[in-house]
Amino acid sequence: MNWDWEKLQQRKWQRQFGWKPGEGGPQKPEFPKLKEILDKWGGAKLVVLLLILAFVGWMLSGFYIVEPGQVGVVQRFGEKVQRTEMGAGLQWHWPAPIEKATKVDTQQIRSFEIGFVRIEGRKRVDRDEALMLTRDKNIAHFEVIVHYQVEDPANYLFEVNDPEMVIKTAAESALRSAVGTLDIDRAIVAEGLSRIAHRTQNLLQVLLDDYNTGIRVVSVRTERGDAPQEVREAFHDVVRAMEDKERLIHRAEEYRENVIPRARGERAERVLQAQGEVKRFGQLLVEYQKAQGVTRQRLYLETIGEILPGVKKIILDKDAADTVLLLPEGGTVSFDQIGQRN
Repeated sequence: MNWDWEKLQQRKWQRQFGWKPGEGGPQKPEFPKLKEILDKWGGAKLVVLLLILAFVGWMLSGFYIVEPGQVGVVQRFGEKVQRTEMGAGLQWHWPAPIEKATKVDTQQIRSFEIGFVRIEGRKRVDRDEALMLTRDKNIAHFEVIVHYQVEDPANYLFEVNDPEMVIKTAAESALRSAVGTLDIDRAIVAEGLSRIAHRTQNLLQVLLDDYNTGIRVVSVRTERGDAPQEVREAFHDVVRAMEDKERLIHRAEEYRENVIPRARGERAERVLQAQGEVKRFGQLLVEYQKAQGVTRQRLYLETIGEILPGVKKIILDKDAADTVLLLPEGGTVSFDQIGQRN
């Protein structure tokens, strides 16, 4: 079956727009409903209706939501006029261009690195930032992480341009100043790293307060402090030798603190003992001068009493032990046997 596409197209136009062949082409479509509305309301009323709808939409655009941890700052023609409470929820301001609302997260802990950057989980050293000069004119390699949060949203938004760049520049300046107060052998050990981090945090906070940045430094952590890569191994040998020196010094000091008090105690004990002996001898001399025979016998007995307890001895009655001698080991011997041996 052959289709006459031209006739089909003509019938389509005729059904939709009332066009007939030979009338010079299709007629413009008519919109009876729109025409009816225009006739009913008139052109001016329709414009007013459209303006009302536009105004309502403009007013609705002034609503915004302050999430938990956020603070909203409202500007009117560029001037700060309002600051919302933290997590205030649904708020409204005059829409642009009259007012503008900016939300700042004051609870978020932000951070940045000095001396290195992390790209896709990998650490890449930035030598321009990491290499610093110590007090003894040596070059040291430091890597630091700074944590901070926004304390004053208004100052953070309006007092400085690009606050992230400002705090990083100030932190690098504070770090270099802190490193410059220590020699390299003190700066890269644990105690030195702790002092550098503490001093950097304090100095950085002072700088940020002077700039009115509205930022509070939460912490400064030294990730690494070391000699440059070119001389690192040789420097580690020096550091180990210094640590051995310190360890030996501490060991000697501990020995001294242990021995000297003990020696002083023994000295005091001997002095007191000697003084007691002198005093006792003086008393014995007085007693000896009063009764020499009695005193001499008493001294003899006391001396024998001190000597005999440490000597093996046999005490006999001269009348009862004339035949058998009992020995401490359990054996026996007679005086006749002793005489025969002799």
